[in-house]
Amino acid sequence: MKSSPSKSETLLGKVGFSWARRLLRIRELGVLVAASLIAIGFSLATPAFLTTYNIMNLLRQTSELGIVAMAMTILIVSGEFDLSVGAIYAVTGVVAGLLVKDHGWNLWTAAPVGVLCALALGLVNGLLTTKTMIHSFIATLSTMMVFRGIAMVLSKGWPISAFEDSSFFEVIGRHKLFGVVPIPILWLLVWGIVMWLLLHKTGYGVKVYATGDNVEAARLAGINTNRIKIINFVITALAAGISGIVSLAYLKSVTPTQGTGMELEAIAAAVIGGTSMSGGIGSILGTFLGAFIMAEVRTGLVLLGTDAYVQDAFVGLVVAAAVVVNVQIGRKRTTL
Repeated sequence: MKSSPSKSETLLGKVGFSWARRLLRIRELGVLVAASLIAIGFSLATPAFLTTYNIMNLLRQTSELGIVAMAMTILIVSGEFDLSVGAIYAVTGVVAGLLVKDHGWNLWTAAPVGVLCALALGLVNGLLTTKTMIHSFIATLSTMMVFRGIAMVLSKGWPISAFEDSSFFEVIGRHKLFGVVPIPILWLLVWGIVMWLLLHKTGYGVKVYATGDNVEAARLAGINTNRIKIINFVITALAAGISGIVSLAYLKSVTPTQGTGMELEAIAAAVIGGTSMSGGIGSILGTFLGAFIMAEVRTGLVLLGTDAYVQDAFVGLVVAAAVVVNVQIGRKRTTL
């Protein structure tokens, strides 16, 4: 005859279930599990993966994509996309580079002008999408080609390099904090904190979620949804511009073709992090982890000596697997 559980056993069971339920309700849990599994797998395959140097390299690689992807998250949450961020990334660097090479400007003054150009391009995207009612996927697909063409015309298709040695490179792109942490990681963290506060801790963030969840209901509630979307396009372009300047400072050069494919990687990082493609759902922390996963996979494959042509295919498989893990845990979360 089975004995009934004691009160203490029943209490422990309830506490354990409650703890598991709270854990599964953490939106970023799925992507965190995926990132951990990938890290464990590569660390078992190559001991160089978990070295301090490689971790810092991973975070540095995450910086440029992460800055763009976190801004893209806010845009996607509001129900829109921007396929032109890679082209804006290139235009920013090209404008800054040409001002220095052809007009004798200092990089400290040329870089802000490049970022201002990025803001203007983001405004074009926002107005084109909201005023013409063209879906942002199509609108920014067209501006992507236009902006990329601008970068090619301005630079005549040639890379811009051989800058005079400048403190700009050291301060913005190449310095290492405490001799260990690459400075781009600092820009990533600062930008991430700003985006997290904006989306999750302000009234503006509430309006962003409301706009993406149900645009008509948001309008009836008095939210100017077009303004929200335009601002988000500008924020996304600003992120692309900042990343373009960080890249220029790190590489000491810029090419009109740089940033090709960045738009898809930024969207992938956001989706891996749990952002819904239909809008209304997403988190900055999740997107950061999504961008980190993509850097993990690429770096791990390089350490393993994987053929470069295989890497993109493998990254695609990992992206799909990470999304599946996230979706499955999301389903568990809704049933508890």
